[in-house]
Amino acid sequence: MSANILDRFRAWFIDTFTYEPGQHAADAMADATRWGWLPALSGVAVGGEHARQSHAESVAQRSGMSG
Repeated sequence: MSANILDRFRAWFIDTFTYEPGQHAADAMADATRWGWLPALSGVAVGGEHARQSHAESVAQRSGMSG
């Protein structure tokens, strides 16, 4: 039993304190591609809201009503 605990501790220690640049770089790139589209999507949402508001204002001006 104590050998099993030592092996598990050794494996944890090595995994915790060693750096594998290839895997870390791959993980970072996956995160960047996974979440990189969010700013563009929020820009589309803001642009869509601006277009709706601008259209509503132009319709109100043409009909002579203030909105």
